[in-house]
Amino acid sequence: MRAVVMAPMRGSGNAWKVAGPSDPPARVQEREVTLEIRGNAADGYHLVMSPVGCFTADTWHETAEEAKATAAELFGVPPDGWA
Repeated sequence: MRAVVMAPMRGSGNAWKVAGPSDPPARVQEREVTLEIRGNAADGYHLVMSPVGCFTADTWHETAEEAKATAAELFGVPPDGWA
């Protein structure tokens, strides 16, 4: 499954986070982020997060639904936002 979103990011190529309300606006940039859910029921699922210009990171989840919930929480991806 894959989704592409624009998200406010703070950081640089080797250290980033999704910006929050308390982050100084001068340090926040909108970046395109490609999100992918990879895995299977036996081994679990990874939410792979790839912001343009930054390193790729991932989180592990027992189910694809948990990975989708994390994507919704962090990036606002709706349940029907996956291809």
